[in-house]
Amino acid sequence: MSNTIQSAGPNPTNNSEIEVYPGWVASGQDNTPGRKAYYINLEAKPGKGDQVQQFLKDILAGVEQEPGTGPWFGCRFSDTTFGIFEAFPDVAARNAHNVGPGGQNFLRAAELEEMLAHPAHVYRLDVMFGKFSVLFGKPIA
Repeated sequence: MSNTIQSAGPNPTNNSEIEVYPGWVASGQDNTPGRKAYYINLEAKPGKGDQVQQFLKDILAGVEQEPGTGPWFGCRFSDTTFGIFEAFPDVAARNAHNVGPGGQNFLRAAELEEMLAHPAHVYRLDVMFGKFSVLFGKPIA
């Protein structure tokens, strides 16, 4: 069961509710048609960046087993700031990811609390459009 709090930031609507879970929070709609994505912001505690990087590698290992998840990117903005961008063809694939081997890493609440400065923020996104034929300068077959 989740509590709710209010947060400023890139939310789908002003004053969007934040769903609170152990080690992470979520915002955004989950009931619209079309392509979906998550942007996840993670801020490591000082000295815990390598641990967060390994956490992202663990997620990637799980995502590799999920046919409906992709593209998937683990990003590093600084020594302590990380992000994940992951896309899905629809809500069903995004929800399958949540209970799949990649998404299940967010159940590691004690580890998240130990390595993150504050809960990870999972932003639910609608993918409006994009360039899907090239990845890192190479055409996708």
